[in-house]
Amino acid sequence: MKVTVIALGYVGLANAVVLSERGFDVVAYDNDAAKIAELKKGKAPFDEAGLSVALYKNRKRISFTNDEKEAYTSSNVFFVAVDTPALPDGGSNLTHLNEVVSCVEKYVKEESFLVIRSTVPVGTNGKLSASVKSLSGARIHIVSNPEFLAEGRALLEERSPSRIVIGSNEKASRDLLRVLYRKAISSGVPYYEMDPASAEFVKYASNLFLALKISYVNELARLAEPLGADIGAVTLAMGADPRIGHSMTKAGVGYGGACLPKDGSALQREAKELGFRLSLVEDASLVNQTQPFFFYQKIVKRLGPLSNKKVAVLGLSFKAGTSDVRHTVADYFVKSLLKDGAEVRSYDPSAKARKAFSGLVAVSHKHIIASTLEAALTGADAILILTEDEAFASLDENKLLRAMSGRFIFDGRNLYDTRHFRYFDYVSVGRAEHKPR
Repeated sequence: MKVTVIALGYVGLANAVVLSERGFDVVAYDNDAAKIAELKKGKAPFDEAGLSVALYKNRKRISFTNDEKEAYTSSNVFFVAVDTPALPDGGSNLTHLNEVVSCVEKYVKEESFLVIRSTVPVGTNGKLSASVKSLSGARIHIVSNPEFLAEGRALLEERSPSRIVIGSNEKASRDLLRVLYRKAISSGVPYYEMDPASAEFVKYASNLFLALKISYVNELARLAEPLGADIGAVTLAMGADPRIGHSMTKAGVGYGGACLPKDGSALQREAKELGFRLSLVEDASLVNQTQPFFFYQKIVKRLGPLSNKKVAVLGLSFKAGTSDVRHTVADYFVKSLLKDGAEVRSYDPSAKARKAFSGLVAVSHKHIIASTLEAALTGADAILILTEDEAFASLDENKLLRAMSGRFIFDGRNLYDTRHFRYFDYVSVGRAEHKPR
């Protein structure tokens, strides 16, 4: 069986690779000619663990194209992973999904299946099913198959998903998806078939529950400090309760990325249109939006006037192991530091993240994006850690003493024990501050 994957971002590319690993021939389409050119050379267009190796191993089963007609006439099964970015009012921009539907209507001449992996408003499947028609009048089945991938682990989680959700009321669609996922099903992956609206809702419900956990812990961290409690110890004991668990209970400076912020806004908008207020979702979003501000005030308090202070900002992507800078907290911190007169040397292990970040925050004599960790640290008065990259979790204190001018470490991800550093002021989230011995 041949399958077409539309749009090759984190979801689509992982989807294409894993389908090929499961024995299917895959046509992978993206309208970005530069991206396709890189993929044809075997190069991944973004940082994702294991992706480059997987692309090489499965090169005989995946063909890459930016030819629209080729993509839509190569098979009758289409996995759609286009982005659905937030609109100014919080809704979802379905422009790219509608473009896919238009192409299907234009090119498809036989019974086909459109499997939507993109996050879309609840009810989208039903609206498309009622309207989509091919040029020849052939039946187009719309199937909801939401993804639950975390960037940095997208390929791993596509190979070994926590669950598979299929939204369709049609036997033909359900039968086809069971064939496509037969290896995962036989390996014991939970497989849930339900109506389309429920499948679409599962994605929002799952993501926003994770957002609630993160914001809940971050709000507790604000209280832990004046109480003299250690949020790390608190969440360690909390997570031992199987009803709670340890996942997403680490305090920090907030979540970012393309999913959680966007999904919260989208579901709040849908609820508002129906006359509901999702107060917990609103509160989780508010905590996340203000969490960087709370940590920034700690920096100002400890450093004093920031004019001409040199700060090394470590971590520009929204999370370790990726090159994605969408909704990254680094954007807020770097801009705030520059506004207050500081000199910033920012750094990320990912060259792609560094390049992307230069499009968010202008490079100037006050802001340099360093190409090495050592260059970022040299002469710095303070370090600000924003991601959990291994390079930042294993800083050598002796090297820091030689490289830096100041003795401040602001750890926005709680990577170290509060007593780890002997000669630095160490400030973290929800824990006591540590002063030099």
